[in-house]
Amino acid sequence: MDAQRAKARPGARRPLVALLLAAPLLWMSCGRPPARVPAARRAEPRVRAVLQAHAAAARPAPPSEGSVPLLLVADAAPSAPALEERPPGATPPEIAVSVAVPFAPGVLSDVRLVRLRDGRGAAVPLRAKPLAVWPRGRSIRSALLVFRAALAPGERAIYTLDFGAPPPGSPSQHAGPPPAQAPRAAEGSRASQAPQAAALDEALLPSPDGPIAAVLPPSWYAASRVCGPQLPAIDDRRFPGFESGIERALARMTPAYDAYGVSCAGAHRTYYDGPHALYQRFLRHGDAPRYRRARAEAVWYRQHELRFSPDRRLAVHVCEKEDWTPAAPLSWQVLRRMLGQGMLDDYLLTGDPAAKEAVLAMGEALRLNLAALTGGKEDVLRATERNMAWAVMTLSSYYALDPRPELLSALRGLADRTAAWQQEGASGAFEHDLHRADPTECERGPRGGSPFMTALLVDALMDYHALTGDPRVRDVVARAAGWLAERAITSDRRAFRYLWGCETDAYDDSGTADLNLLIVPVFGAAYALTGDPRWIDVGDALADVGVKSMWVKQPKHWNQAMRAFGRYLGYRAALAGPAIGGQLAAGR
Repeated sequence: MDAQRAKARPGARRPLVALLLAAPLLWMSCGRPPARVPAARRAEPRVRAVLQAHAAAARPAPPSEGSVPLLLVADAAPSAPALEERPPGATPPEIAVSVAVPFAPGVLSDVRLVRLRDGRGAAVPLRAKPLAVWPRGRSIRSALLVFRAALAPGERAIYTLDFGAPPPGSPSQHAGPPPAQAPRAAEGSRASQAPQAAALDEALLPSPDGPIAAVLPPSWYAASRVCGPQLPAIDDRRFPGFESGIERALARMTPAYDAYGVSCAGAHRTYYDGPHALYQRFLRHGDAPRYRRARAEAVWYRQHELRFSPDRRLAVHVCEKEDWTPAAPLSWQVLRRMLGQGMLDDYLLTGDPAAKEAVLAMGEALRLNLAALTGGKEDVLRATERNMAWAVMTLSSYYALDPRPELLSALRGLADRTAAWQQEGASGAFEHDLHRADPTECERGPRGGSPFMTALLVDALMDYHALTGDPRVRDVVARAAGWLAERAITSDRRAFRYLWGCETDAYDDSGTADLNLLIVPVFGAAYALTGDPRWIDVGDALADVGVKSMWVKQPKHWNQAMRAFGRYLGYRAALAGPAIGGQLAAGR
């Protein structure tokens, strides 16, 4: 248990290593300081120049037309056929490359308004299809693009992705043969080709683990808000200790992160949604190695932790009883292992249909189970904030890929229950019986709350708000933030009480300050929704303590620190420009 672990941990912690003198640039190797990066992976001057130019021109939201650099890296994923070694000077063969490109709400309405140019400016034949839309406005949230490229092993290339209205004089998006059949231009005329619009191909299949990875700058991922607000790691000058500490912990974890397996009773590698945490890490760096690592974790989860029904319409975690049906409430342990956010990330950033299948199957299992979860002797979802949080996350992910009215109705029903739950008490907490949730942690606490579980619920509500714009979320989040800042904080104001309202233990101990990184995103969300900068002041002070107290020696705790703190940095980044509350409310 986190509380017992914290109390058993020595009070004096070794300070974190100082800020790296030269932080890794985008598109470099996975999480290592520059001195340790193999020469083959260092950012060439041309790559660095393109990156810096794009970052300098980045806006809070991308324009409705423009361009973005696309980096191709022939790194040969372990699960893909290796690129063939060829004699020096030999031309490598062309192979298919796929990439999922996210777009902010309102930016792109038609994938046929996307074009691709190689490093010499020549048009590259391109096929495309939408992967998902933003439910409000129906603009494209992510699009799958497939094209062919020729790179030797270890080689890199910078292509340019254009989007929006075609330039004057370009061919019609409907004219000419499909890109895969387009004749290849003579070498001397390639650079003079006019950009060619993508051909819509609904049958397009992705190749997310091919030998050539294609990634975008982190500034693009951040602006797209495809997986929530983000701040590129290279731009995080406020909490450099987090950036160095979280990377160092992942590299030095003993036993290694991927050595952990499935545990239905204790900590395991995907606790707190390992795929989501690793994709959040990738989005903030935008490099191929981090993409490969997040991708591998998502595939591992599906292969080892999900059990599908024979018709594959339903999926539950393998820790659920084998004879489970939707007539019986899902167990609390299983609810927290239904990783809708991570599977949604995997689909939106790779286009893998197996990820979509997992999101839909977990979502449908939960939707059919809602009556049993909420209509029995107790409301299981209100037994702890975490239970409601995972349910909202799972259904929000489902609705993001299948925005049907009945799913929206189910989501709104959970929002209704959440708002009413908070209103039943005067504290701003989601009050519940702490003893019922875990008798070993509180012998008596009939009306208490859990700050770290509340943070998970707020994170889920922000996913729901991004899809629906439900105005009630603003007040719910602001009340929760007020409770955390005034009542659930420890008396030294350095951390949050592990449990609030426990009559047999006040939990007035800041030894759990490592949980701050999971909790402070609540203040970022409150700022995003209200525009009140005082929430960032509160969040920053507690984040400073949380960074110094990071305890990330196991996958559970690494995921805990990584899964939402990047979102906090994304929320607070708006302090440097227009507040994003209006954008969130408008769904733009």
